[in-house]
Amino acid sequence: MNEKFIPLECDDDVILLDKDSFKVSRLKELIEEEIRNKLQQHIYEYTSLYPGVSMLEFLSKLSIGQKKINLREIQHNYVTECQLLKVGGYSWQKGKLKIQICTSSVTPYHNKLYLEFCPDEPTEQDFLLDEICKIIHTEK
Repeated sequence: MNEKFIPLECDDDVILLDKDSFKVSRLKELIEEEIRNKLQQHIYEYTSLYPGVSMLEFLSKLSIGQKKINLREIQHNYVTECQLLKVGGYSWQKGKLKIQICTSSVTPYHNKLYLEFCPDEPTEQDFLLDEICKIIHTEK
């Protein structure tokens, strides 16, 4: 199956996750807040009384043998089942929500967040576009 994820650019579209529904704009706010809180949490060494490093600091340094590598950007990807109700749409559309988050150790409070949707079944509009493309390619 060829999954075509499309960016969710309309902040007023509604996403249904299990029993909870959110406008796209609100979902982005909640995800950003949750990620920011998680990355600020500290990891403690059980043998030490001193505070540890933040999750972001912990994840931004990679040691492989003698080599120390500083990671400037970490990408997190998550895909889950959802339903989408577009502004002006007639019904809920089942599909998958892809959440992509880029965290930077250089600018830790400026995470990049992308939401994309892939319908389980292609829409009528997608079908018409595919047909037009086929016609154009056969005429060449």
